[in-house]
Amino acid sequence: MSKDADLLTTVASFRRLVTTLNRAKTHERLTEAAGVRLDRPDVQILVYLLDAGEPRRIGAIAEGLQVESPHVTRHVSALEKRELLERVRDPEDGRAWRIALTPAGAKAAESCRQVTMDWFSIALADWPEDDRAELARLISRLSEDVSERLVNHTAAK
Repeated sequence: MSKDADLLTTVASFRRLVTTLNRAKTHERLTEAAGVRLDRPDVQILVYLLDAGEPRRIGAIAEGLQVESPHVTRHVSALEKRELLERVRDPEDGRAWRIALTPAGAKAAESCRQVTMDWFSIALADWPEDDRAELARLISRLSEDVSERLVNHTAAK
């Protein structure tokens, strides 16, 4: 297969995977299996904070999710009202706030992340361990490289 054909296959396969994961029905299945009632952006924010392992400022969450801060602010406010998130003082700047998961928010995020991991675990069950390790390495590299280039391209404009 030529280099261009490999790239075309990679992009088409990646687009198909992203489309599948972003479908409304997939999100409904995720939240139903996780036992939570959350919009897609809510899940993204909760899981982002869970993965971060520490409270983050609104701007850092927006940057991490590559969305605008007002979008994050709206969802954070709604998640605070549901007691899934809370504001905590920024230890580096006592005037600023960071957003933290509450125990209920951490539980919801963990449930959503576990459902997704279960889906991938089932899909990869018959793959040899070396192939799974190689996939993890390559998908991490692809994610970092594409994200970096898109962020740098956007910043250069």
